[in-house]
Amino acid sequence: MLHRLLIAFGVAATTLASAAAQPVAEAGAGRAIRSAIVLSDQIRRYHQGPGIWTGLTPAPPGYCATMAEGEAVLKLLTRLSNGALINRLPGLALRLQQAADRLSDALDEEEEINLEAGMAFVEFPCPVASPYPARAAVLARIRTRAPFCQRQAYAREVSFNARRVFMQLCLRQ
Repeated sequence: MLHRLLIAFGVAATTLASAAAQPVAEAGAGRAIRSAIVLSDQIRRYHQGPGIWTGLTPAPPGYCATMAEGEAVLKLLTRLSNGALINRLPGLALRLQQAADRLSDALDEEEEINLEAGMAFVEFPCPVASPYPARAAVLARIRTRAPFCQRQAYAREVSFNARRVFMQLCLRQ
């Protein structure tokens, strides 16, 4: 009887701790999700839409900082998502994963364009400050291939790291 009481108390304490942690986790997660959306939009503008960087000039101002911040936010989303799963918050974990997928796809597309354009890096993700005319040719192929690769990645329902590997390989085909 005492054993059952202790187990019930432990379960109740865990549930209360999870419930108490939920608003704090969701507040931090909300900021991370908003950052991911802003960054993914900024990164996508480098390879599509207005403000596209064709490679005829050196990297635009803020490029290195945006790419580095994108990688940092992606790592944060991964940690927060894992924490949400551990704390039994599947809805929060799903929102974090969706934001991470969007950011990851934008980062993967940009990185693959740079690699295929033969860019040289002093320190990743900062390319050497020079024009890369080969980037313009690569842009069209990657932009055409990216939606197919994204649909395939969603269909496979793979984790963050596996998704990044899949997207990079798919974009190269």
